[in-house]
Amino acid sequence: MLRKRVNIKEISASYRNTNVTEIWALIGILALTAVMKDNHLSTDELFDASFSGTRYVSVMSKERFEFLLRCLRMDDKSLRATLRQDDAFLPVRKVWDIFIDQCRLNYTPGTNLTVDEQLLGFRGRCPFRMYIPNKPNKYGIKFPMLCDAATKYMVNAIPYIGKSTKTNGLPLGEFYVKELTKTVHGSNRNITCDNWFTSVPLAKTLLKSPYNLTMVGTIRSNKREIPEALKNTRSRPVGSSIFCFDGPLTLVSYKPKSSKMVYLLSSCDEDGVVDNTNGKPDIILFYNQTKGGVDSFDQMCSSMSTNRKTNRWPMTVFYGMLNMSFVNSYIIYCHNKLSRKEKPLSRKNFIKKISTELTTPWMQQRLEAPTLKRSVRENIMNVIQNEPQPVPEDVPEQPEPKKRRNCGYCSYKKGGKQIHSA
Repeated sequence: MLRKRVNIKEISASYRNTNVTEIWALIGILALTAVMKDNHLSTDELFDASFSGTRYVSVMSKERFEFLLRCLRMDDKSLRATLRQDDAFLPVRKVWDIFIDQCRLNYTPGTNLTVDEQLLGFRGRCPFRMYIPNKPNKYGIKFPMLCDAATKYMVNAIPYIGKSTKTNGLPLGEFYVKELTKTVHGSNRNITCDNWFTSVPLAKTLLKSPYNLTMVGTIRSNKREIPEALKNTRSRPVGSSIFCFDGPLTLVSYKPKSSKMVYLLSSCDEDGVVDNTNGKPDIILFYNQTKGGVDSFDQMCSSMSTNRKTNRWPMTVFYGMLNMSFVNSYIIYCHNKLSRKEKPLSRKNFIKKISTELTTPWMQQRLEAPTLKRSVRENIMNVIQNEPQPVPEDVPEQPEPKKRRNCGYCSYKKGGKQIHSA
């Protein structure tokens, strides 16, 4: 902020220093843009009361909002030149590590986990920007990710920083699977992944100590471990399956179409069982049930997103962290509510409540400023008065007063108001 203020001729209140309460309010605004689908709007439209209402302008002005986003940094810029050669992710590394540690500490994953990749859309300058044509955004920053297959909770994620990734001589897929599953080593959980991660040496390694993990995943047809007898042949009927066994490993070759062959590897010591209803092997059915953890998590992040147009990739990662934290916190909230046999809020109302709790303290602090415009003061008062006041959980509810009833001994004609002796 000091560097930005040097080039400003007239320094107003919009360019003053900030505090923790205001930063929470900034995140509250971003949360509200996500739930109201306003993240694609420009700041002029966002802070236009006739277009977007008075909620945004009550929290802060348009100039203040732009200035905070422009000054937002997650590292010391003066140290980048000396440290960035060792870590290309340095501008976000410190905050990212804190965020991932919190994701690990606040949740115990289930039996089945999914390893896949998420792509944060970004088309600006970034040393490790990726191009993945089968993704909706196609260009962006890739994050190999570990999610719970049942609840879709994001347990761990590592940014892919290109050729500078230190894999200690391991293939990329094997390196990321071992790094992502560090917190569950020795727990006998199952890992489901696609053909970018799956390999026969990795499946054998994970069965041994200290990993003690099983794996189910698709495998590419060019792997030399696949026998020629399992390869695609025109003589094989559609819907046929061939199994191959190597100790605890099971490899299945399934032909869903005349011109397509699917290969799946499992280290769960399974038998060659085929479902009688649809003719598919049980390995494929299990893979289809547990493969969508990361894809569903990515879809939830995209449906209510805080992403705003930016030419700085650290801001793209920052918006991505907010989206991930909203999804993870909602999963924990639903689990806690259901464990107490209470009905949870919808995700839309949950994020609205988060936005309200983050912005209200800052709006109350703004009211204390004697130079605040009357129109802004009225907007803040209207917003705060319309907010539902939370009821303390430790205060018991007061019972309703009992209505006065007529005497049962008297006639209804006398009104039941006579006094009877005992």
